[in-house]
Amino acid sequence: MADERDSELPLERRTVPPRVRSALAYVVVYTAVGAYVPYLPLYYRSLGLGLGEIGAILALGAFVGLLAAPLWGALSDRLRGSPRVLIGGIGLAILGAGTLALSGASWTTFLGAAMFGAGLAGTVPILDARALEAAGANRSSYGPLRAWGSMSYVVSAVGTGAAIELWGIRVLFVVLSVALVATAIVGLSLRSPVRRSVDLVVNPLWNAGRLFGPRGLGLFLVGAFLSWLSMSAVLTFTPLRFAELGAGATIVGLGGAIAASIEAPIMFSFPRLAARFGSERLLIAGVVCIAARAVVAEIATEPTVLLAASVFGGVGFALFFVGGVTYVSRRVPRELAATAQGIFQGLANSLSQVTAALAGGAVAAAFGIQGLFGVSIVLGVVGAVTLALAVRPKVGALAR
Repeated sequence: MADERDSELPLERRTVPPRVRSALAYVVVYTAVGAYVPYLPLYYRSLGLGLGEIGAILALGAFVGLLAAPLWGALSDRLRGSPRVLIGGIGLAILGAGTLALSGASWTTFLGAAMFGAGLAGTVPILDARALEAAGANRSSYGPLRAWGSMSYVVSAVGTGAAIELWGIRVLFVVLSVALVATAIVGLSLRSPVRRSVDLVVNPLWNAGRLFGPRGLGLFLVGAFLSWLSMSAVLTFTPLRFAELGAGATIVGLGGAIAASIEAPIMFSFPRLAARFGSERLLIAGVVCIAARAVVAEIATEPTVLLAASVFGGVGFALFFVGGVTYVSRRVPRELAATAQGIFQGLANSLSQVTAALAGGAVAAAFGIQGLFGVSIVLGVVGAVTLALAVRPKVGALAR
């Protein structure tokens, strides 16, 4: 028996810690995100689509993601965090990306967008659930893990922009597909400790859904939706605004890279900032910065000023996203972790993208992209007030 235990120790020491695996997962998945987020609107424009059509396609992908994200999360919790769920979602996303890259007719573009949105929708919530488990009792230490994703986004956004300048817009799908394959490989190593310590959850979607009711996280979810809607409207149409101002793909990528490069140090510092100010206050401050980004974007008449808006976007997203994920995680049992993150990010993020793409496309077509940014200012302010009301008891307790 002693010999057997001794022989197992070297292998145990060589095991990659869960925090390192989670950080690596964020590196590869946000390499994929950096390859497509700044450039998909430009790709759709290259197909000859107008603002309304681009908005409809983006809305379709987000709407499918809205439906799929909670389902992927529930399936992951139902199977006790099995990595097979993550792999299945990534496989569908790769199939959708391939369909988009080869699309020659409008129906294949819509089909590809739907498959890509459905597959990718569950990836980040599941990775967030695993990272929160790796963070342990101090959920604020999730921020430094997520920061590695922001750093990889910087490299990917700038690199993909340069590649597009050299080889054309469709090269984004090459970078995207390779990064998703790498995410699937890393995902095989992400196994939840809940598999061994918690009984099977029969209906995780129903159980987690009740936590987001009017007496639970309902008001928080409304505020998060409005805040994310403000951010999504600006983020979705900023690449097209850059094009209106005569900027190329490299500048578009640089805008995303600036935001992500600011996100990373804030996320690394989030545990220290939360210990001093409280994560709820940081969450509200993030939404205020999101509104400030919309203000700068609305008044921008030159690419350099529009780039400056990315500074506020980076600060706002880092504080808002990490604060939101940790706020939700503290208020749900760990056996419902992926389901709760799927509901939060599905309803707040995906629903905001649907609304931003559809309503935002209509507003931009009628009043211009600057007019849309003006509406985003109002949404950001209302979102900040709503979130402040939602987390007020906790903030008040911290003040006392």
